Amino acid sequence: MIGAPPANYHSLVRADVFHLVPPGGRILDFGGGDGATAAALKRRDPAARIGVADRVVANPDNAVDFAFQGDLADPATLDRLAAAHGPFDTILCLDVLEHFADPWAMVARLQAMLAPGGCIVASLPNVRFYAASLPLLLRGDWDYADAGVLDRTHLRFFGRRQAIALMTGSGLTLERFEAPVPRARRLQLAHALSFGLLRGFLCQQFLLRVRPPGGAD
Repeated sequence: MIGAPPANYHSLVRADVFHLVPPGGRILDFGGGDGATAAALKRRDPAARIGVADRVVANPDNAVDFAFQGDLADPATLDRLAAAHGPFDTILCLDVLEHFADPWAMVARLQAMLAPGGCIVASLPNVRFYAASLPLLLRGDWDYADAGVLDRTHLRFFGRRQAIALMTGSGLTLERFEAPVPRARRLQLAHALSFGLLRGFLCQQFLLRVRPPGGAD
C-alpha cells in the first residue's frame, strides 16, 4: 500500500504469512504492534506459546501468552526479552526490519535468540514495486507516504537480492522465498497476461523463511 495507512496500522493481522509458520513451540512476533497477529496465531494454534514484542503497548483484548514492551533497537532490551521469554522456535519479523538502521545486525541478534532448529519468518517491502519504482523512472522522484513500500519511517530498502542477503548474511539458510502478487484484480490480470514476467514489479513485499544450517524443515 502506497497511500494512507489503515485506521490502526499496529492492529493488522498478517494472515498471509501463517502458512510459513511451523506449528507449535514458542513463537515471538517481533515488532508485532498491539498483538493482533500473535492473537490470531494463538487462535489457530492453541498449543503454541505465542507472544508479541513492540514499542507500543499490547492490546489487552488480544489473547497472547506474553507481551513485552520496550525499545527493540536497544541490545539490553533484547537481552531482557530473550531471558524472559526465549529461546524461540519461530520469530516473526513482519515489515519491521526496514525500520532499523542496521537490520543486518538485528537479524544476527534474533538468530542468537532461536531455539535449536528454530526459524525466522520475515516480510520485507519490495522497492521495485510498480507504485514505488514507476514515479522514480518517469518523474525522477518519489513521494514518501504514511505506510507501504515508501513509508517515511523506512530506513532501508530492498530488492529480491538484497532481501535474501539480509536474511542469510549472518549464516542462516534460505528455506522459503515468495514474491506474492496482491489480490487486486488489475495486478492479477497483469501478472497473468505477462506470464509472470512482471512479478518483480507487481510484488509489494517478499516473504522469507530462514533457519540455521541443519535446522529441521
